[in-house]
Amino acid sequence: METKHKTLSLYIYIIFYCSFISFSQKTNALPASNTDILIIASYNSDTKYNYENIRDFTRYYNELGGDYNIAVENMNEFQLRDPEKWTHTVEELVSKHTNTKLLVLLGGEAWNGYLNTTNSAIKQIPAICATAARYGFTGPQEGEDLMTYTPQSFDFFEVMKGTNVKACFSYDYDIKGNIELAQYFFPNLKHIAFLSDNTYSGITQQAQLRECMKQFPDLGATYIDGRHLTLDGAIEAVDNLPQDCALLLGIWRIDSQNMYFVDNASYAFKNANPSLPVFSITSTALGYWAIGGLTPYYDNISKDIAEKAYQILHTDEAIDQELCSLSFIYKFDHKKLKELGLMDKKLPEGSIIINRKASFWEVYRKQLEIIIFVICMLAIALAVSLFFFFKTRALKNNLQSFATQLQKDKIILKESEQQLRIAKENAEKANLLKSKFVSNISHEVRTPLNAIVGFSSLLVSEIDATEEQREYGQIIQSNSDLLLQLINDVLDLSRLESDKLQFSYESCDIVSFCNNIISLTNLQKSHDVHLSLSCTYDHFLLYTDPLKLQQVITNLLNNALKFTPAGGNIILSFKKNVKKDQLIFSVTDTGVGIPYDKQKQVFERFEKLNEFVQGTGLGLPICKQIVEQIGGDIWVDAEYKEGARFIFSHPINSGN
Repeated sequence: METKHKTLSLYIYIIFYCSFISFSQKTNALPASNTDILIIASYNSDTKYNYENIRDFTRYYNELGGDYNIAVENMNEFQLRDPEKWTHTVEELVSKHTNTKLLVLLGGEAWNGYLNTTNSAIKQIPAICATAARYGFTGPQEGEDLMTYTPQSFDFFEVMKGTNVKACFSYDYDIKGNIELAQYFFPNLKHIAFLSDNTYSGITQQAQLRECMKQFPDLGATYIDGRHLTLDGAIEAVDNLPQDCALLLGIWRIDSQNMYFVDNASYAFKNANPSLPVFSITSTALGYWAIGGLTPYYDNISKDIAEKAYQILHTDEAIDQELCSLSFIYKFDHKKLKELGLMDKKLPEGSIIINRKASFWEVYRKQLEIIIFVICMLAIALAVSLFFFFKTRALKNNLQSFATQLQKDKIILKESEQQLRIAKENAEKANLLKSKFVSNISHEVRTPLNAIVGFSSLLVSEIDATEEQREYGQIIQSNSDLLLQLINDVLDLSRLESDKLQFSYESCDIVSFCNNIISLTNLQKSHDVHLSLSCTYDHFLLYTDPLKLQQVITNLLNNALKFTPAGGNIILSFKKNVKKDQLIFSVTDTGVGIPYDKQKQVFERFEKLNEFVQGTGLGLPICKQIVEQIGGDIWVDAEYKEGARFIFSHPINSGN
């Protein structure tokens, strides 16, 4: 049986080792002189992790943009030998790659070889250390046998300070934490046994345990040391451990005869003493033999190594030395806890439990979540359906009531509509009659009024008329003119409102047109007010109805004359608004002005701001109607405060 175990273990090791060598040779295909990054890998208990770290390091380094050549060399140190040979091996491997700019050292043997070298050229090469424990062991004194001496632990971090090691990513073993964990589960514990193999890692762990046991003077210690025990001898030692003893498990890969084993050795130990409580400091045998342990959190650190290498080789940043250890994590085997009756013990917070039989909920969680989700959706759908059912029924009842009421309202609406139609027809007839009446009465009144105006003029112009007669005649003539103007305004407003007033458009020079209006107004003004035209044009043709435009401007000028005292100024101006294609007219006076709250009212019919000033109150409404008919707008400038300013717009290139 032992021969079978050894043969199988050796076969598995050869597979791992050959694949690692194959990868090393493939990566190191370049000539040695072309190497920029040299990876030196020594044996460790998990050779496959070295392979994965090297592979991932290369990938991450290339992804970062690194373009240096990478070579891999293997120390082939899977047996425990004189540490001085490790230094010689490292020096020999580095000498093959004369252009090396960075060393990546994987494993404790590689670390030792680099740190113990006296070669100044190698010491000047920056290095990154990884995949080994933080604590190592000192070599034997002169005359001591490496295989039997008592190892002493030391801290690699202390040794690396002041060296060219730019970064170290190590893992640590919490020996003390595991002993305290064993005491927590087994309060009557009196003895600690430690199982370690014939490798650098095994001796390192043993050295750490020896140092740590000084803190537990009440506990006995047994060291099952692979340096001088075969697998069979170690199994026998495990079988003969005393009562109230717990075993701390390091690793067991190589025995004193340098036979290599994988995890099958742990099964042999388990069968030798099944009831022995075992705690693993390295995660070895977790899941079938060990109860649990406080172990390093073995993380893939290749990305951290690649980032540090890129920073060293491709940036000008100052590189601070980075020495760090992996964190710890509690792991427990649910099956072993139950088997040894330890289920009532409270486990540390954040513990990872393996071999736990999943509950019904955990096994069918997704299916149960889907079922619960479907049930909830069906319940919601049912609730929504019921809500809308009752809502629809209530709406139906309301609709029937509304339909009945609507039918009644429809009948009332038809009756009201008929009444409104009759009222509208009556209003239109009344309005038409009003317009006819106004038109007829205006014509009838104007006929005799023309006679009064004519004959009063004759009376005034008679040579033999006395002064008193002339005065009376002028009064008759003046008031007749006012009455005639009132009748004309009423007729114009009536025609504008009924769209019967005709517009005759033609092109005219608006500059001379405005000058003529100014001249006529000057002849008719009753007091001394200065009238002027302000514009920037010598000639400007405008397509318009000259008579209607003259009526608007004349009304605005006459309105300004009424409210501007003697000595005042009235300015008629116009300018072109290119953006809106309009001509903007304005009449500005220095009179009494118009209050802001009255500025819109002045365009209403018969609206007079001063009852003592002569006028019908129709001039501005007529202006508004005419301006809107020709497509413009009229308003009072609210910002002008020195009097009043009326502004109106006139389209330039269009006419009604």
